[in-house]
Amino acid sequence: MPNDGVLIGIDLGTSSVKVLAVDGDGRIRGRAKHGYGMHRPSPGWVEQSPCHWWSAVRQALAELSQQVDLAHTAGIGLSGQLNGLVLVDDTGSPLADAPIWLDQRATEQSRFLSDNWTDAIHTFALGTPGPIHSLAKLLWFLDNAPELIANTHKLLFPKDFITLKLTNQYVTDVSDAGATLMLDLRQRQWAVPFLSELRIPLEILPTVHESPDVVGTITAQAARETGLPQGIPVVAGAGDMGALAVGTGVTTTRTACTTIGTAGHMALYCDTFPKHHEHGLWMMCHAVPGKYFWHGLVMTGGHCLAWFLENFGQAEKARASSQGHNAYDLLLDEAALVPPGSRGLLFLPFLDGAATPYHDSTAKASFIGATSHTDKATFTRAVLEGVAYNFRDSFELLTKLGYTVNEVQAGEGGSRHPLWPQIIAEVLGLPVNILSELDSSALGAAIIAGVGTGVWKDFSEATKLTIRTSKRIMPNPDHHELYTKQYRQYQRAYAALQPLYKD
Repeated sequence: MPNDGVLIGIDLGTSSVKVLAVDGDGRIRGRAKHGYGMHRPSPGWVEQSPCHWWSAVRQALAELSQQVDLAHTAGIGLSGQLNGLVLVDDTGSPLADAPIWLDQRATEQSRFLSDNWTDAIHTFALGTPGPIHSLAKLLWFLDNAPELIANTHKLLFPKDFITLKLTNQYVTDVSDAGATLMLDLRQRQWAVPFLSELRIPLEILPTVHESPDVVGTITAQAARETGLPQGIPVVAGAGDMGALAVGTGVTTTRTACTTIGTAGHMALYCDTFPKHHEHGLWMMCHAVPGKYFWHGLVMTGGHCLAWFLENFGQAEKARASSQGHNAYDLLLDEAALVPPGSRGLLFLPFLDGAATPYHDSTAKASFIGATSHTDKATFTRAVLEGVAYNFRDSFELLTKLGYTVNEVQAGEGGSRHPLWPQIIAEVLGLPVNILSELDSSALGAAIIAGVGTGVWKDFSEATKLTIRTSKRIMPNPDHHELYTKQYRQYQRAYAALQPLYKD
């Protein structure tokens, strides 16, 4: 790669696309971001337009081109939100807006899978069916919109639609496909016998690749639309969790991460396919070929704080606008003055259902323990602590499986303010390393591109060059003891409220 050459990582997130340009020495040379919305046409439905994704990617690349010379691009990698479903016709055009991972319309279909196929799914996918999964969403379309399936040329996942627009190839990777409950994780290929029994047309499935595989090159049409040079290699990339694992350095034994974007994620590296499984965690194919990782999902991690700011942070937003500050920073600065434990106020962070460890699409968010003295700063801190308790759920499952975690890598936007990583460190009782580059999925996508195109010989060399720590947070033992008591109350609160959720 020329000295001024770059690898581009494109991360198609839930609220925006982020792009990073990384040079061969692992330095960030440029970045850009462009947002898009979601719409909820019916209760429980959450959709996005694939065409809006593509428009946002083009605009982000145009912004990036003002910082780096795209003519010297050595390779492109993609990352994207998991468990969205894009149905395209034989011209590659979307047949409908895409239900994304937050969409809950397939509750009945996930219940059907649980009632009839739990053992089979556990055998090849080590997962528990839920409406979040693309498999359940696909069954919903088969049941409710069979004409769309009849007209579907290929089924794609969010990042793979962007790959199609760049390369004209219908492909996916093992980490994205492995999250859907449609992939045989051991074989790292579609679970064909199972899918055939469900009468899913196999011809609509894209070809599955390992993440660093070069799957195509920038077409002439894509070059005209993006400003990227024609012929630049594009790798298969990874779903956001696979890319997060790479971009936080979770590529060797005993490494783990917590990341807070719209959702919260936990990942722990696994060198081999596990012999035992703890229900509540997902086993996923790693972007590192042949490797795996455990995944815990905090369904609405960062979204909880975004929801709170949107609905109760008008004063902070007004101050931020007039004074040039960040509204989140203003909110969290006040929360940092509240003592650990939020004076007994608990928050259950289940705005759109619960994932790890409960797999409960009916779960609701709750504040418990408010008094006439409870102020907004205390509510804010309780939100941060509630999300951290849900992270601890995942780490307790890892302990049951016999894993020992000595420290945690922290990435994504929720780590920009020091309060949230501090709370996570003290809830878990573990040191937390805040990474220098927090756009972990975009960085991971660029690293995968660098390995796939030969800029770096392997993931070990790549992560040594690119993954750096900006700050190490040590937990306060007294605070950890207090948080452990609060965490047990959080668990009891969920158990007490769970029977009420369906009503």
